[in-house]
Amino acid sequence: MKNLTLFLVVLVSLGLPPHVMAQESLSDHSPGNVKSIEDRVKQLKEAVRRSVEGEKWNERIQISGLVEFEAEYVKTDFDDPAVEDEKTSDVDLATVELVVDARIVDHVDAHVMFKYEDDDVFVDEGFITLTGTEAFPVYLIAGRQYIFFGYFDSHFITDPTTLNLGETNEGAVVAGYRIKEEMLDFSLGAFNGRAQEAGDDDVLDSFVAGVAVNPLEGLMFGASYTSNLAGSDAFNEVVVDPDNMESLVAGWSVYATYEILARFKLIGEFVGALDNFKAGELYDAQDTQERMPIAWNVEIGVAIIETFGLAARYGGSDDGGEFLPETEYGAVLNWGFFKNTNLAIEYLHQDFENDVQQNNMVTVQLAVEF
Repeated sequence: MKNLTLFLVVLVSLGLPPHVMAQESLSDHSPGNVKSIEDRVKQLKEAVRRSVEGEKWNERIQISGLVEFEAEYVKTDFDDPAVEDEKTSDVDLATVELVVDARIVDHVDAHVMFKYEDDDVFVDEGFITLTGTEAFPVYLIAGRQYIFFGYFDSHFITDPTTLNLGETNEGAVVAGYRIKEEMLDFSLGAFNGRAQEAGDDDVLDSFVAGVAVNPLEGLMFGASYTSNLAGSDAFNEVVVDPDNMESLVAGWSVYATYEILARFKLIGEFVGALDNFKAGELYDAQDTQERMPIAWNVEIGVAIIETFGLAARYGGSDDGGEFLPETEYGAVLNWGFFKNTNLAIEYLHQDFENDVQQNNMVTVQLAVEF
């Protein structure tokens, strides 16, 4: 609870009004492929404003992409003296993304993202967006997408604990309403989650809702809800029997981001379950404890110059088992030494529940966007 209290104090402080707003986001020079709410709102805004360029198909399409190369060193110290400590290192192509956006006609867009990751090529996103008029700014997004749950923005290469607990990529239908462009966004969606109650049919029974508020340039905060936290991507893998749960457990998220003087960016987020998972449903079937996992992440970044920045992270979890670190802290250096080219060097220290193990990790990433 001490860690959680510190997180809440920092998060509340993010609501202070800025004196001068940043003209360029520090995250423009950040590594990683995190799909934050800010990214999704920006993508929706671009879809609304994109015009039909011509009658030919190639005049209606925009192509972009990302290539990430990573080198990593990890030292793991186990508390059990009978278990030998480990050191691992690797260099590899981490991620390739190819994104195709097409304006079909006014108010109708298509989006596809192909991804290479973990020696596999797949469609990570593929959806159709229907948008309303300026007088009636509604939208509908149908297809495979990162649902509007959580925030997950980060300066770091390594995903925050909040993302590992809550990020969900699913086939979904999401409807929303935007007020004064991106200043206020409400969304409500439905999807068929990866986790379901015992005896239930495989049906569309999971729901998500969220609100994002951007009252001033540089300030954004919001909250979101999912009825099926166990259906999230990574967390679902540590659910013992996701097809036969006693009941679905809902989750919630609250987040804020705040940019100051075009140099500083603060990020705060909390993601957690709203009820207990039954004993034996998470991590280990022999576990005798009920679990209510929560995760938090706080980061501060500073741009030393336009293309060179530093950031620090403090995050952690409760009831995370060996899936989420109980405490995580570190620093990252980002250097945009060419246009759309970023070199990041990151150090992270992680402590897990009951001092089972400690990780010390150094990661170097070279990323190019086009």
